[in-house]
Amino acid sequence: MRESADDPLIARVAEELRRPVAVRPGFDERVMAAVRRPVDHLPVRAWTWLREPRTLAVSPLGGLAMAAGLAALLVVGTWRPGSETGPSGALGDAPAGAAQAASADAASLVTFVLLEPRAGAVTLAGDFNGWDAARTPLRRESSGIWTIDVPLRPGRYRYAFVVDGRRFVADPAAPRAVGDDFGQPTSVVTVGGAARAAGGLL
Repeated sequence: MRESADDPLIARVAEELRRPVAVRPGFDERVMAAVRRPVDHLPVRAWTWLREPRTLAVSPLGGLAMAAGLAALLVVGTWRPGSETGPSGALGDAPAGAAQAASADAASLVTFVLLEPRAGAVTLAGDFNGWDAARTPLRRESSGIWTIDVPLRPGRYRYAFVVDGRRFVADPAAPRAVGDDFGQPTSVVTVGGAARAAGGLL
């Protein structure tokens, strides 16, 4: 239903809108002063913005994530990788894929061995080298045996051999890790204390 032009409410609203707006004295001068004020350069504005106090609200989950990130930074900052390619010991009767440990100062020197006669290259990826498949290459010995000595501090580590840069292979002579990451087969080695021999349950 169309409103009539003679409606008293419409007439009152129109009359209110026609009234002049009262402006405080000096309003025009303040506006023009703000317009003429020189604009700060970007570095000055950025520094001013950074110095302003702010309130930061963090949810419990966000706080937990920040704490985990800080802990990860502290661990990475204090980790000192040792030489990952030490002198290889005699293989003797070591079975293919066995990881054997020997004492090397504070860390244990763990020998990783894999029998892959057809491989062109074999590397080692694990918790101890950030799962970097190119960081720890094995040396080829006789009869297609690949080996490397890695100094490891006491603890349990997941690892896998990477054959020809693309195929992940679990250590056939070590226990399989529970809950393989990303569906890749991985093994576990326990270093230190009474369980310094290869393998162990995770």
